[in-house]
Amino acid sequence: MFEVEKIFSFEAGHTLEHHKGLCSKPHGHSYTIKVAVRRENLSKEGMVIDFGDIAAIVKPMIENYFDHCWLNESLQMEDPTAEHMAKWIFDYLKPKLEGLYRVSVHETQNCSASYFIP
Repeated sequence: MFEVEKIFSFEAGHTLEHHKGLCSKPHGHSYTIKVAVRRENLSKEGMVIDFGDIAAIVKPMIENYFDHCWLNESLQMEDPTAEHMAKWIFDYLKPKLEGLYRVSVHETQNCSASYFIP
C-alpha cells in the first residue's frame, strides 16, 4: 500500500458555542490541513497521484469555505471543531478524490484531529 500526503494552510475564525472554556469566545487559527491518498499500486508514472492534482481539487474548496471565513457560517455549524471540520472536508473531497484515506486538521502546531476510513 502506498500513501501520499499534501499539506494546505489557511486562516479562519470560529466560535464553539457549546464549549465551556475560552473557545466559546470568537477567535481564529492559522489552520493546516493534511490530505492523504492511498493506493495499492502506482500509476505508470510511478505515483499514487500527482500532488498538483490533489491541489487542483483541494484549493478551490479552501478558497470557498475556509480561507478568511467565519467557519460557523461557511460550514453552517454551531461548533466547527477540528473533528467536525475533518469529517466535513473528508465528505466533501471523497467523491472528487479517488483513494482519499484521511483528512487531518491542525488548529495549532501541537493540536490536530483526523477523520479516516479504517
